[in-house]
Amino acid sequence: MLDGRTALLRRSKGAIMLIPTVQRPDKEVMEAYRGLLEQYDSVTCALSDCMGRFGAMSVEMRPIFEPVSFAGPAVTARTLASDLAAPFKAIDVCEPGDVIVIDGHTSASTAFWGENMTLSAMNRGVVAAVVDGACRDVTEIRRLKFPVVCRGIVPNVAAIAGYGEVNVPMQCAGVAVSPGDIVVGDENGVVVVPLARCEEILHKAEQLLETEHLLQDKLRAGGTVGQLVGIDEILGATFAYQQRAMR
Repeated sequence: MLDGRTALLRRSKGAIMLIPTVQRPDKEVMEAYRGLLEQYDSVTCALSDCMGRFGAMSVEMRPIFEPVSFAGPAVTARTLASDLAAPFKAIDVCEPGDVIVIDGHTSASTAFWGENMTLSAMNRGVVAAVVDGACRDVTEIRRLKFPVVCRGIVPNVAAIAGYGEVNVPMQCAGVAVSPGDIVVGDENGVVVVPLARCEEILHKAEQLLETEHLLQDKLRAGGTVGQLVGIDEILGATFAYQQRAMR
């Protein structure tokens, strides 16, 4: 979400389209999301459940090392072909705690992230990079312990032609991402929580995670998931609907 002062795109030197200011979540809300990661496992699963089982990036997006755990506001970079200009500029406008999200158009043949970008991002306080494309220099990045989630690993690197967009609404791995949305990653994958719903989803996730043990206590006592959700009734209602439709 962008406020009125930053709604107009500014053109920096070259052809980069840039919105320099991002509306980020309140600090307390952001810290609460990070607190979930410290307290619970599989937080991305809970967040997806609370968003109607949506919001997760595609299965091809995997971290270059495990375990990973991060949460932060999105700073977006939409590339044009194999051009690193937008990701480079995105790093420069980041604030501590941000997550850089790069739309590399699913390219697995060109790296849009590497060691030098990692060092630059760490200097800005960035906590992770999520790349809908490939990464390289993985040995060095693993040594730096900087979380990178991407589609693959390849030595070929993109060029710097000076085109692209920074801090615009875009997609990454099948999910809509806008500047300031909360990006959460763990070993299950990456989930994007829209800024406009971040407090609502936070409260729902807190409730879900706090009560998850009640369900698991019943399972440890010998129950099954099917019994607890009443799967026979659900199946019966489904077949009854089909029978009614056939009349």
